[in-house]
Amino acid sequence: MARISIPSLESSLPGIPQSVLAVSMETKYQCQQCHQVLRKPVQAQCGHRFCVHCLKLLTSSGPKPCEACRQEEIYEEPQSILNSNEAFPDNAAGREIASLPAKCISEGCSWTGCIKEYEAQHEGKCEYERVPCETCQVLILRSEKERHNERECEARTLNCKYCKVSFNFKEIKAHDEICQKFPMQCKDCGKKKIPREKFLDHSKSCAKSKTACPFSEVGCKVVIDNGKHSDHEQTSVMEHMRLILAMMSLVRLQRPEAPGLGEWQEDSGLGLYRAPEDGATATAATHGGGAAASGQTFGLDQKVRALENIVCVLNREVERSSLTLEAFSRQHRLDQDKIENLSNKVRQLERTLTMRDLQLAETDQTLRELQFCTFDGVFVWKIADFSRRRQDAVAGRTPAMFSPAFYSSKYGYKMCLRLYLNGDGTGRGTHLSLFFVVMRGKCDALLKWPFSQKVTLMLLDQNNREHIIDAFRPDVTSTSFQRPISEMNIASGCPLFCPLAKLAGKSSYLRDDTIFIKAIVDLTGL
Repeated sequence: MARISIPSLESSLPGIPQSVLAVSMETKYQCQQCHQVLRKPVQAQCGHRFCVHCLKLLTSSGPKPCEACRQEEIYEEPQSILNSNEAFPDNAAGREIASLPAKCISEGCSWTGCIKEYEAQHEGKCEYERVPCETCQVLILRSEKERHNERECEARTLNCKYCKVSFNFKEIKAHDEICQKFPMQCKDCGKKKIPREKFLDHSKSCAKSKTACPFSEVGCKVVIDNGKHSDHEQTSVMEHMRLILAMMSLVRLQRPEAPGLGEWQEDSGLGLYRAPEDGATATAATHGGGAAASGQTFGLDQKVRALENIVCVLNREVERSSLTLEAFSRQHRLDQDKIENLSNKVRQLERTLTMRDLQLAETDQTLRELQFCTFDGVFVWKIADFSRRRQDAVAGRTPAMFSPAFYSSKYGYKMCLRLYLNGDGTGRGTHLSLFFVVMRGKCDALLKWPFSQKVTLMLLDQNNREHIIDAFRPDVTSTSFQRPISEMNIASGCPLFCPLAKLAGKSSYLRDDTIFIKAIVDLTGL
């Protein structure tokens, strides 16, 4: 078995979303890990298929058991052990998936094609796709990303046009408040575009700026223009002198009295000395000071002992808190382990529910096919809610519709119809386009290929007067009529099947917002 060279996780992608498929997905095209459409499928030793990215992720820490084998209860060692060295590229499945019809899942985008074209040309490039902004993480259309980054992003970086400093858009107001080059306007003289760093100097020199009189320290309350300070000082000399005199008088009244007896005094010749009467009490003061010092030492010892007791109590509290914290930490670890186990069980249940949902969807699809299925080559397709479906087609939300499958016989050819309510190709916007599709059936190996039976397509007149009929015999050289290798071949039919004008007004083809389309396959020669 050939080994595969798996790219790194950074350079590979997980599966393609199921919603990209224009048809129902078969189980064999589903990745067993991500449950999406296989991207670059590889087949493990046990036979299950995985995306190359998902297998690399699963086996990044070494070989792992295959959960799909466990769920199917066919687990066998070593076949059910996933190992990237034992897996091989499933090129057959890759080619089948590449030819499946696809559509863009972005709202408003009408792109259609096959999976191969989707991966190569459209994925990651759709202008209608919503992508997160790299800075603010807001979801925006890819086509508006450049405009968002330049004009709308709340986290974009700007350069101040005054000081050239870079800052975040949210900080623009805060930066304007501190930018030293920010232009300001003087309210007094009206001068504009004064840098903030020079505004203080301008305020001091501005002829029309008002400041307090220099004699405000002694009580002058006049506020005048900077250019008129000299005139004010000359005309108010007497007033300023009276204020200075009052201040001097107040200072003299507050000056302390001459020192009394027994206080330190200063003499120009002898320096500092004590009054004579203080000598007799000096000895007593010395003895009193020693006693006071002893009392202070005893008080300090008591305070030290009290502080030591407090420290001991605090140490015991810290020890108890440490033990409690350690117990809480152990309990927290146990709780985390329980949470992790429960989370694993929840994820396992979610995977099981997903598988059940897929099985129910497949069963529902099968029941719908059986409900409308015919086995005589004649099929009548009833299409209700015509107006709404037509609007969806015009808007590009659902440009095409597929009918349920029908058969030429129980073991014969499997076929369906494809209808474009707003036209396709040369009929876009003017006609209904109706196509015949050969699908892959269970008994294709027993049938004659290429498909060569005459096909008649009809839009039924509900008055049973004049049906619109178009018939063709297949081109046996066209790939549309070869034995299918994918779910369905390329559609072939009538792009100009019916003018839309015939469905306007009181049309006999459209009643109660419903039309009927009939397909007849000539069974001659089968």
